[in-house]
Amino acid sequence: MSKKVAESAGCRLLTSSNIKALMDSIDTVLCDCDGVLYHMNTVIPGIPEAVHKLKSLGKRFFYVTNNSTKTRNEFAKKCTGMGLPAKEDDIIGSAYVAASFLRQNCNYNGKVYVIGATGLADELHAVGLKTVGVGPDSTDSNFQAAQDFVPDPEVKCVVVGVDEHFSYLKASKAATYLANKDCLFVGTNPDSGLPSTNGRMLPGAGSCLAMVKVASQREPEVVGKPNQIMFDVTMSKYKLNPKKTLMIGDRLDTDILFAGRSGLQSLLVLTGFSNLDDVKQKQQSKLPSDKEQIPSYYLPSLADLTLLLNTLEKL
Repeated sequence: MSKKVAESAGCRLLTSSNIKALMDSIDTVLCDCDGVLYHMNTVIPGIPEAVHKLKSLGKRFFYVTNNSTKTRNEFAKKCTGMGLPAKEDDIIGSAYVAASFLRQNCNYNGKVYVIGATGLADELHAVGLKTVGVGPDSTDSNFQAAQDFVPDPEVKCVVVGVDEHFSYLKASKAATYLANKDCLFVGTNPDSGLPSTNGRMLPGAGSCLAMVKVASQREPEVVGKPNQIMFDVTMSKYKLNPKKTLMIGDRLDTDILFAGRSGLQSLLVLTGFSNLDDVKQKQQSKLPSDKEQIPSYYLPSLADLTLLLNTLEKL
């Protein structure tokens, strides 16, 4: 896709000619993590310098991630280990938002069946909720095990995130609980895949969630980007002015749509899930929801921002 086509309907390449106008218009940056800052456990070269440069210019910088595998504290440690400046309070994760949603919005204080990682369970524990289901099942995942499953009567909520131990048996257990229409059904995020270090896309929370949705014939309340719950928690916690906030991400259907729905400017980086061909499809679409997925700007990598920000010092 040519630069000219991309810029014909928004999605301008961020350059030395427009970087000052963008920086003058914002005081806060919200940044996705996977595919933007790092791939799995490997930082993208040049990213720490870009983040430090933004902060040196007085921009507030927060990490807003749909990844539900870690607690906010664990994310902060991961970031600092990669040279990224981060404290626990700088991070909003979908696991944290799911826990906040259940306690504050739903007033839920029962037990939760979790399809997800220990980080998700730990965020639920932090708000006083008990959990079951994390980790591999102790029995083989087969038809007989699913048929013999005896549900825990205390479980009145199912939360689904990405789970490396996801199985037929786990989906069956979740569907059994959700057969009770009073059982709450929460998804951490809709991301179909996670970018890996070798360039492959690994199944994400949305992939696990899809099977449970079909099996249970239930629709979950999904709390992560691009949905309103994540926006409400982020805005409330950081007291943001949407008109002065930039969202940086690698996915059109989560990060950029989150920005579009929330009235934020957005920057797409091409180191993760979406590319300029995807942008072109959104530009040619007539659907309003697709128009909301067109970013304000794009860069090949967030690392390219450092050079652009250095040009500001020469103006």
